[in-house]
Amino acid sequence: MAYTVEIIIGLILGILAYLSLYLGKGIQKLAIEGYKDRGKHSGKGKNMGIWIFGTILTSLFLFIQWIALFFAPINLIAPIEGLGLIILFIFSYYVLKESISKPHIYGIIFIIIGTIQITFFNENPSTIPISALNFELLIVFSLIIIIVEIIVFILSKYYKLSVIGFISGIMAGTFMALQTVSKRITAIPNSLISTIFVLITFIMAILTLFMTQYAFTKTNANIVVPCSTSSSIILAILIGVISLNEYLVINQIIGIIILVGGIIVLTRFQTSSIME
Repeated sequence: MAYTVEIIIGLILGILAYLSLYLGKGIQKLAIEGYKDRGKHSGKGKNMGIWIFGTILTSLFLFIQWIALFFAPINLIAPIEGLGLIILFIFSYYVLKESISKPHIYGIIFIIIGTIQITFFNENPSTIPISALNFELLIVFSLIIIIVEIIVFILSKYYKLSVIGFISGIMAGTFMALQTVSKRITAIPNSLISTIFVLITFIMAILTLFMTQYAFTKTNANIVVPCSTSSSIILAILIGVISLNEYLVINQIIGIIILVGGIIVLTRFQTSSIME
């Protein structure tokens, strides 16, 4: 295990980042539910304040995760997104009064086990030298993924296929993964590369937001969320391995499978209202 003070700091910041993101989503949902109660006109100002607070928290994620990726490799930070889902689930249960069932509990257990296993068996260093970046392979692989997804998206939209929401969710996850990778690359000590990928980070962040909201208009959140979260984690780790010279041991791969399985179980049996 390659554990240094830097990696521990990265892990802590990563947890705070996803805590901020998913707690912010829960608070936004709380505000939206308040607006739906048309009988409480006097509470609109309060609901707006709650929604703004939730939006601030979701926005903070962009920067906190960015800092975390200066200290720890992608294959440690990206999987923490699964823990963020657990935070949202707990918030929805206690604050939004959503129900809980055995599948939810199983999903939470799988996510925790998978995350711990991925973290425990890490062997990647915290630093990222410029020699680790394979720029050409990063561009080629990313373009292939995006082009294939766009083609499938256009065909699904043209023929009005029901899988459009599923594809949109995967695309949202892809942009999230590229956002994560771009943040990690800005940690390379090269001003030109850092500047380029700062710009790419913000572009990917905008595309992630747009595609996520579009996906929610096409299908239930309990379909969108597992698609986007799973593809985000898997692609971020895969791109890290392909283009940043990061590597996984077999125990981490098993952990990723357990984690993604937990995400699917947790969100597949969750009500759509929580994640909207």
